[in-house]
Amino acid sequence: TYLPIKRNANNNFEVATGLDALTIPLKRVGNLFLIDAVVDNQTGNLIFDTGAMGLVLNRTYYRDHVVSDSHYSNGVNGAISDVSFVNIDKIKFSELTFNNNRADLTDLGHIENKRKVKILGLLGLTLIKDFEIIIDVNNNQLQLFRIDKKGNRFNTTEKSFQADITQPIQSVNNVIFIRGTIGGKRLNFCMDTGSETNVISNRSSKEVLNSITITRRSSLQGSGSKKSEVFYGTMNNFVFNNKELTGMETIITNLDGLCDAYGVQIDGVLGFDFLEKGTICINLYKKQLGMCFLKTEKK
Repeated sequence: TYLPIKRNANNNFEVATGLDALTIPLKRVGNLFLIDAVVDNQTGNLIFDTGAMGLVLNRTYYRDHVVSDSHYSNGVNGAISDVSFVNIDKIKFSELTFNNNRADLTDLGHIENKRKVKILGLLGLTLIKDFEIIIDVNNNQLQLFRIDKKGNRFNTTEKSFQADITQPIQSVNNVIFIRGTIGGKRLNFCMDTGSETNVISNRSSKEVLNSITITRRSSLQGSGSKKSEVFYGTMNNFVFNNKELTGMETIITNLDGLCDAYGVQIDGVLGFDFLEKGTICINLYKKQLGMCFLKTEKK
């Protein structure tokens, strides 16, 4: 799913006394990851979606909130209409409580209908940017460690993340962009936990597109209701920091709307197929991503 908002949350958060580290269970539905949450007295699920620039809520459950204005927001399939700003008094998940934040409000009913679960909205990295973030989809968990303004953990007794590789990241509105290589071409990717597969731009070079083995044609639906026809294939020759990652499914489609929304030129999106290759550590203050690969990963 993709629904960027170009506005930071207030980040007035409270954490349970004495907790500098917490582990949040991730519930997997398809290739999406859900977090149990309460948002203004509504209990349900937030999709953990690092491709969102903040908090995006499902209009179904927040129709009575005062709307600040409405606007258009772009996604992987083009414009998503009728998106509004609302004020949210309280968001609670795990041992964290966030007060007085703003959110985008749009229709996410099609995700609910497909997945048969209650979806309150999408949770990006904005609310948790003051933590070191460890994403471990193979064990269905999200770990958060409180950090200072230099990006160092408050609790130094906790074992530090042991990365096989590290890479500097570009962060725009708390969405992260990382580099990878396909067919010898260095590309810019958005890392998106809300994307159920990888995505490659259909504007990529011949070297990149020719390296993908096409398997089928289908339709894609993102955060909005609009569908578009895409090609599915297997991503070959993908190298991440000198490590070749094989067997990842990808789709090929137009990413112009997403580039416009982020304000960053991107060549693709790294989603579930990338995430399951190992455990990922994100530190937005240090602008760094580390990855520890599954030991069963073939070279």
